[in-house]
Amino acid sequence: MNKVNILSIVFAGICAFSACTDDKDPVINDLKDSEGNNISFTLNAPNNSSYTLMPENASSIIDIFTCEQPDYGFAAGVTYTVQVCEGGTEFEKFESLPTTGSGEKVLIKTFELNDAMNNLGMVNPTVAYNVDFRLKAFINDSVPELYSNTVNMAITPYSGARTQVYFVGDIFDNGWNNNDPLMRIFADDDVNNMLFTYTGFVKAGSAFKIIQTPGDWGIQWGYDSDGALSNDGGSGNIEGFTQDGYYTITLDLAGNKYSIEPYTGATTEYKQISLIGDFNDWGGDLDLQQASYDKHIWIGEKIEIPSDGGLKLRADHDWAVSFGGSNSLWNDKQGQFAKFDGGDNVKVSAGTYFIKFNDLTKHIILLAE
Repeated sequence: MNKVNILSIVFAGICAFSACTDDKDPVINDLKDSEGNNISFTLNAPNNSSYTLMPENASSIIDIFTCEQPDYGFAAGVTYTVQVCEGGTEFEKFESLPTTGSGEKVLIKTFELNDAMNNLGMVNPTVAYNVDFRLKAFINDSVPELYSNTVNMAITPYSGARTQVYFVGDIFDNGWNNNDPLMRIFADDDVNNMLFTYTGFVKAGSAFKIIQTPGDWGIQWGYDSDGALSNDGGSGNIEGFTQDGYYTITLDLAGNKYSIEPYTGATTEYKQISLIGDFNDWGGDLDLQQASYDKHIWIGEKIEIPSDGGLKLRADHDWAVSFGGSNSLWNDKQGQFAKFDGGDNVKVSAGTYFIKFNDLTKHIILLAE
């Protein structure tokens, strides 16, 4: 069984183009066989029949699929899309992977396939699921889409949810209470690493540790030496705040490293940060609560989003300052840590959410409760 992370499936097309007598007036095959059925094309069996997706192998290739392009009767630029379904369901319900290919390659990353499996209900990281794959060949709207045969593999997904960790310590007003779920730490938008970050106001002489589960010291990270963390249970408190001020704390929990640096960026203050979107017809504001320990941290618990749609954050109930983003890595079904540092509406599914936002760095945590 091959273990992979960001998997890239390379589909090598064996091109069989027919010559055209006039490129301006090509002869297009009717794409039907002698019995009137749509022409298909062959997607060969993969090199291996089973794979386990592993998030730590960030750039591995899962396999090389080869296919024989259908004979369109003219030289055409074909776009291939990979479609995935649970084995044996005949693509009644399927997911199309975001990365498409033209010519010889289709690159597919692990999180794309993993997300597709999760969206189809294949979420247990201990189960090897029976998964069917096929290719869709597309030229343009005037030429019918064609589909390859189906190939099957056993795929074991990984847990797509972002690892969550929490601050404990007197850098915040909850002190050394290790059972405060509001102390979740911000992260970047890559679920495949263990990089976490926090920028905010800290008092001189404060200290902290990191835990993975509120109320449980069993998995924790603390001071080992300057810049180095330890998770052996005997670590010290992490210090380094020489005066009152704004700091950026960066944590690499996979590499057991940390840094504490003064923050010198803008510290514009807002009276209010609120949600607005399709859920309220873009006609009102659902206010978040300002954290007691920092004027730039905003929290919402049990936020009801009654319908699927787009949303943004905005400051002071006005559009002069607003925060949006991109859905390129967003999967609210699994919970997401990302940044709202763009202008797009962010699509979110109906549900009840925990929200935490840092208006200094634009980091956001949006988790289904």
